Order: sequence, then C-alpha cells, then structure tokens
Amino acid sequence: MKIYIYLLFFFILISCSEEIEIETSLPSTPEDLIQHTSEFQKEVIEVTDGVHMAIGFALANAMMVEGEDSNIIIDTTGTVETAREVKEIFELINPNPISAIIYTHNHGDHVYGASVFAEDSDPEIYAHSSTEKYISRVIGILRPIISSRSGKMFGNVLPNEDVENNGIGPFLEIGKDGRTPGLLYPTKVFEDKLEFEVSGIKVVLYHAPGETNDQLFVWLPDKKALFPGDNFYKTFPNLYTIRGTPYRDLAGWVNSIDMMRYLEPEHLIPSHTRPISGKEEIYKTLTTYRDGIQYVHDQTIRMMNLGMGPDEIAEKISLPKHLGDSPFLKEFYGSPEWSARNVFSGYLGWFDGNPSTLKPLPRMEEANNIIALAGGWEKLFSIAEESFKKEQYQWALQLTDYLLLTKPNNKETNILRQSCLQALGERESNPNSRYFYLSSAALLDENYKQNNLLAPTQESINKYPIEAMLEILKVSVVPEKSIEKDIQLLFQFTDTGKKFSLFLRKGVLEIQPFEVAGSSVQVLAKEEDMKAVLTGFKSLPISMVTGSIKVNGSKSDLLSLFSSVRS
Repeated sequence: MKIYIYLLFFFILISCSEEIEIETSLPSTPEDLIQHTSEFQKEVIEVTDGVHMAIGFALANAMMVEGEDSNIIIDTTGTVETAREVKEIFELINPNPISAIIYTHNHGDHVYGASVFAEDSDPEIYAHSSTEKYISRVIGILRPIISSRSGKMFGNVLPNEDVENNGIGPFLEIGKDGRTPGLLYPTKVFEDKLEFEVSGIKVVLYHAPGETNDQLFVWLPDKKALFPGDNFYKTFPNLYTIRGTPYRDLAGWVNSIDMMRYLEPEHLIPSHTRPISGKEEIYKTLTTYRDGIQYVHDQTIRMMNLGMGPDEIAEKISLPKHLGDSPFLKEFYGSPEWSARNVFSGYLGWFDGNPSTLKPLPRMEEANNIIALAGGWEKLFSIAEESFKKEQYQWALQLTDYLLLTKPNNKETNILRQSCLQALGERESNPNSRYFYLSSAALLDENYKQNNLLAPTQESINKYPIEAMLEILKVSVVPEKSIEKDIQLLFQFTDTGKKFSLFLRKGVLEIQPFEVAGSSVQVLAKEEDMKAVLTGFKSLPISMVTGSIKVNGSKSDLLSLFSSVRS
C-alpha cells in the first residue's frame, strides 16, 4: 500500500510540474556559411608528433601516421588527382613507403584515392568486414540515383564559383573537372575490434556504427590520438542525408561517441573539418555532440509515442539553445528536421498513422482535383505566380507540382518553378539543401548537360566483383519487355572458373552462383570482357563477332535477355 501511495504522489508531482518554454538558437544565415569556409583552409597540419592531417584538398581529409620505417594512411581522399597532390606533400614530410591504409568507412570521398597511396608499396588495406558490400552497393545497383542526388546535394551540377563550401569540406571532388577514381578493395577486415602493430605504431580499430553501418574509429594508444571517421565533424551531423542512405541508427551513433569519449583522447583528428587537441576540450565537445544526437532521437520518439506523425514532429523539433549554440552543431550539413523524419521511418516505416495517407489518390487524380478546385489550370497558374510575387516560394513551388503533372512541358511553369527553386536556394545556409535547390533549378535549364558523378572507368570496373555487377542486372529488368519471357542461360568465366545460372522468368531475373542443367545458351568469357559489356563499354554483338564473348546455343535468347534489361 505504501508503494502505491509513493508512486501516486510521484506521478502527481510530475504532472503538476511547471513546463518551461525551451529557448532555441537563431538560425544560421548564408553569411554564416561563407564564414564557415575558413574551416577548410588548405594545409597539412602536424597534430601531434608524427601525425599529419591534410585538410582543404578535398571533401574528406587524409591523414598520415609516421612509423619507424613505413607509414600509415587513414582515408585517401576521393580521386586519383587529389590523392596525388596530398601524397606528394606527405612524401616531403616523410618519404618512407606506406605499409597500411585504413578506410574509416565506405564513402567514395574516403576510399577513391587509395590506388595512388598504394603505388610501389603494396600495403594492407584495413576496413570493417561490411565495407566492401557497401562500396559495391553504391557504385552498383544504386549508382544512377545516388549519382543524380549527390550531384545536386554537393552542387556538382553548378559552376565552381557558386559553391561556397560543402559544410564538411570545401568541395566534393568526385566527378568534378574530369577527376578519376582509384579504388582498391580491403585486404584485412574485422568485426568488432582489431589490434595490430605497424612499423612500431600500435593501432586499435573499433567498429563504431554511426554515419554508416561499417564506420570504424582508429585509436593510437601510445599517442592518445583518435580518428573518429565521420562520426564527428564541426557541424550538425548528417543523421539523415538527402542524397539517400540506409537508416542511420542514432542510438548506435551515440554509443559509438561514448566509446570514444571514455578513451579520453588528447587529440581528435576527424575525417572532415579541423583537429582538436586537449583532453578536457575533446571530452566536452564530444559530450555536447552526443547530447545533440540523443536529444533529437529521444524527443522524436517521445513525440511519436504521443501520436504525432513525421511532418508534425519535423515542424516541432529543434535543439535547445545550449546545444544549438555550439559551433559543432550548427546546421552546415545535417538538420534536426531531416533527422526526425529518419528516426520516425527507422522505427515505424513510411506510414505516418494518418488514415488519409494509407491509400492516397493517384497523383494525377489529386492534381486534377486541385486544378478544378482552383477554377482551372490557368487560374491555378495565376495563384502560383501571385504566390511567388508575394515571396511565398515554397507554396508556389508545391503548386507547380500539380501544374506540371498535367502539363509537364509547359515552358511558363518550368520557368516559374526554376525561379522558386533559385529563390529558396539563395535563402539557405545549409549547403546540402542550398545546392539541392539551386542544382534542381539549374537542371531545368534546357541547355544543361548532365554530369554523371559516379561514372565508372574501365579500370574501376575491372576491380568490381562480378557477383555485384550481376546484381545490377536484376534491378534493371524492364517488366514490359520481359513479362512473357522464360529463358535459362549459363555464364562461364574462363579466367576465374566461376559459373552463374540465369533464369529470366516473366519479369524476374534469378541468378545462382552455380550451374543448373537445362540452359538454352552457354556464354563463355573473361570476367573483364563481360563487365565491359554489362556497363556499356563494349557492345555485346561486336564482342560476339570478335570472339571475346563466345556463345554456344541460342544467340537469340542471349540477346533477348540483354534487351530485357535496357530501359
């Protein structure tokens, strides 16, 4: 009975407690983004004895740790050209060979310069066991959409002078000015923790999920130096990235930062933005950073449990002033609003709980209804145009969605939409949203030429696993071209001995890594020749004529398969 009375008193006390209005920070401005550029002054910094950071050369930093007779590289920048520039400076500091390269995670701006650093050294390449899978996923089945959205987010479709900085670095060099990737796959992988020694340097790698599931951090215990990868940088983190990503687990991210905090590092050397030295300062900064992430996670969950949907939560979520005022949580990359939507989706999926969104009207039907409600297409256009003149740019932009659904090639509407996007972009201080708006406006220009951010080279294709490349075929099947087909083929690779059975069955492509009897055609080729055909570097018919691809059986079935995976 006493316990019941105590609990009743406790809940009455809580319910009667006074609510305090949470004070928040002032939003950043485009001028603040300009000032943030100073973070990326181009230089090589010696953070502590024998530990060097190259910042400002690329989106991501590259680090060199000097050993007794060889060196370690942590992250490699994003292209051959930027890696070459950094490597030449590192060699002036210490010309010893490189015996180890460490990838903090799979993102291209950290791994695509590896071939340069590996020249003449044949180093081991360390990474988490899942890194190769995520590299292959991005440059494989998701390459078209990731390339398109990344190009907008980083402003690679804009003139160089229109990109102030990318929040975590000066610019994304991948796909820019003809630069090329130089990817190497990991040779040493681990699951949770790996300890080893290289040229007298003790190294500990910890799996630390955060910005990516394969994220790791590097700990040099003798130097008290910690390399957090992308789990920490001087801006509010990309708890969700608008280019698209698997769910980023905020609770796991907080745990990873706590692992770092309690090692009590004296030097914190991130893969983006500048280093920090001083044990107390690092501990304080990491504490603020993890609290910012946990606040967004916990408050989103609290509002979810109150029955709010993602739109309502995104409208309400913001950091309290003591967190939002931190220079390490300014919104120059991620956003609490985007992050809250990510948390909602990660825990509950796409459905917001509102029955009206469970089976919404088809978009075209909704557009026609809105147009009729406005009094006709011309009337809705006039409303959108008037909204733009009143500087109601977001509303005008949303109205152009309806207008263009029904008249997609209307020139006046496209000009209005372009103007809305331009105006919204110029107001933004967050570079991700700023450049996404401005890039989307640029793409509406009829003279714009497409830039393929992740366009593969023949050299990079040859390194790409054939298994992952065949996965691309599965997600490229066009139902309208294959719904009546039932074909079985066998691919045999003469250089590796691998065999794959392919079944194109009424709009679905099944691929098995072994031979199944009954194929109507057997295809013999080297892996590199088939990769060239799959990626469009070589023509299938010409390859068949030259003999680089040999076909036994029904050539028409082989051609029918390939015609089914072309949009």
